[in-house]
Amino acid sequence: MRSEVPAALPLIFYAAGLATGHSYAEAIGFACVAVLLIAIRKPRIAMLCLALAGGVCAATHAHVRSGADDRAIAPLISDRFVTVIAPIDRDWSSRGEAHVLRCARFVADGVAIELPITIYTRFPPPSIDMQRSVRAEGFLRRSEKGDAVLTVKSPRLMSYEGSPNPFTPAAWNRALANRVRPFASMYPTEVALVEALALGRGERLSDDVRDSYKRGGTYHLLVFSGLQIAFAAALIALALRWLHAPRAGDWSLLIFAIAAPLFIGPTASVSRASIAIGVYATSRILHRPTTLENLWCVAALLRLIVAPHDLVEPAFHLTYAGAAALLFAGKALATRRTRWLTYAASAELSITPLTLFHFHQYALGGSLMTLLLTPIVFAMLITSVFACAIPSGVLFGVIGALHKVCLFVNGIASPMWGYFAAPPIVAIVCGYVIAMLAIAFLSGRIRALVIFGAMLIPLTAALIAGRGDVTNPRLTMLDVGQGDALLLRSPHHAVLIDAGGRLGDAHFGEQELLPMLVDRGVRHIDVAVLTHVHPDHCGGLPAVLENIDVDSVWISPRRFRGDCAQRVLEACSRRAIPIHLVRDGDVRDVGGMSLHAFVAGHTYKHSPENNSSVVLRVAIGRWRALLTGDVERDAEESLAARDIRADVLKVGHHGSKTSSMLLLLDAVHPRIALISCGLHNLFGHPHPGVLESLRSRGIHSWRTDRNGTIDVDFLPTQLVVHQQVDTPR
Repeated sequence: MRSEVPAALPLIFYAAGLATGHSYAEAIGFACVAVLLIAIRKPRIAMLCLALAGGVCAATHAHVRSGADDRAIAPLISDRFVTVIAPIDRDWSSRGEAHVLRCARFVADGVAIELPITIYTRFPPPSIDMQRSVRAEGFLRRSEKGDAVLTVKSPRLMSYEGSPNPFTPAAWNRALANRVRPFASMYPTEVALVEALALGRGERLSDDVRDSYKRGGTYHLLVFSGLQIAFAAALIALALRWLHAPRAGDWSLLIFAIAAPLFIGPTASVSRASIAIGVYATSRILHRPTTLENLWCVAALLRLIVAPHDLVEPAFHLTYAGAAALLFAGKALATRRTRWLTYAASAELSITPLTLFHFHQYALGGSLMTLLLTPIVFAMLITSVFACAIPSGVLFGVIGALHKVCLFVNGIASPMWGYFAAPPIVAIVCGYVIAMLAIAFLSGRIRALVIFGAMLIPLTAALIAGRGDVTNPRLTMLDVGQGDALLLRSPHHAVLIDAGGRLGDAHFGEQELLPMLVDRGVRHIDVAVLTHVHPDHCGGLPAVLENIDVDSVWISPRRFRGDCAQRVLEACSRRAIPIHLVRDGDVRDVGGMSLHAFVAGHTYKHSPENNSSVVLRVAIGRWRALLTGDVERDAEESLAARDIRADVLKVGHHGSKTSSMLLLLDAVHPRIALISCGLHNLFGHPHPGVLESLRSRGIHSWRTDRNGTIDVDFLPTQLVVHQQVDTPR
């Protein structure tokens, strides 16, 4: 066995225990087996059983703790205000029209809950100075990811209280941030970069800055992470060794590994880097030198022991996959002439499948861009440290100049960035399990080649998935939560009707809708129809227009105004996409699908935006589908007098009681009803009365809150409805 086996195999077995653990009984069983193996003098196998037992125990503990939090928060999720007190360890960030504050834990009506909470406001919140916690009142809800969410309606319902201990590193961090804040009015981008690079506070970074670095594949350099930790630790160690004090250097590294998370906060990236540095320093202090490969395995194992949930976190995967590629693949294949190119290619090949899986994005050449920008970002980091100590316009000017160089370099690489389909989870698991087994049991160039071959499995699967197409016309109701997004496809053609959205979430399109589209092989859209401009229908459309080729956009001629409408118009202008104002009776044939539009002849007094929705009747062979947007009772009365008979009905307004009148249902006489609504939504959609009306007429209903994404295949002789499973977003 290689020297890496004692560290690599326990990591594999512990991770397996985390992934499969169910009960403490299982952990006890594996521990008993380990004791028996020790008794018969099989210590190495016993070590693996103990690792497996530890993983099962950690997974069970996390499950029990999660269940306790679920039970604690359940009575608080109701139609009454809840008072939340949460410790402040970050700052407010702006996301579109909303302001967001994220806290690691909170107390609600006196009940302590160990769940992250996100506090939203629609008003500009007061600046955070040296307060300890935030007190806010509002409706407490759970997000789709399980975290807590609190929306504060008025400034009178929120205040700050207390103050942190002035002798703690976290308070020093806050004080340094306050030193540079007065310069934010004159140097907004530069101050945001100083806070991100030197203090780990990335909340003030603008979306444009984030997007530039993401498109260049270098965003990991911008946020406080292992890069800053490694730079600082290296400077400390080199300085003390230059002074001929290597032992002091080792102890200083250990102290730094403990102090860094206290100063920046125990974020995952800082903790991972600190653990690695601490393990390295400890091995030197104890005179137990080891390889970098073993340090990688031990650091990953310790991080999973401290934070078992990291096993499913994208940042954990990317951090350790990139480091493993350099240590176990790039190092074995590198030569003096090709060293840096080999390292870059190794890192690129190992992390690209993961970025596709988690984010549905690729940034080819990101590793090379990282090599080019690392010295520039390092210079920005050093300048940022001085700016925190002695804020001045000169230092901010230097940071701004270096930032412009970074923007230029990222701009060169941005054409190699884009969205693509994610590899199936089976391909991801196969590829990375094979790579881990190669790390444990193989060596040298053979190990490197096996790792490279393993990475081709998920990449090939993603290429196959991304080029998929339908064989028969299909209507897909995408699960976008409390919103609407429908996709009509026939071979080589696609029509998007609405694009979902979430109030206060300016990145819904990039993070939610685009991954769903590219996972289904949608690279081109013939027509994008926006029934009306409410955020839950319009929010994701600007991102689609910016990132996918769209031939034309259909919009309602009535009530087209507001922030989302403006963003749609700007995106169409930038991409030169024609806009068509839909008129009543408009017809368009797209790939064997005939679209017939119904538009109200006047603006209704009640719910004018909803009742002005563009309604589409789609004809596909012998089948008909009626897609009603958010029309309500007034518009439905007019529709019912027309030829709207259809086999499939998209229920209006998410199943609200203000829609789906009996008159309309009788006029349409559908076989299947589709309802798009969010899980545990605040509006109680779909309304029980609507469900009863559908049931009484023998109409089978499908709902995104229960069934997820729903497909309706239009076959020559039958309609086939089935659910889909989306990759993580």
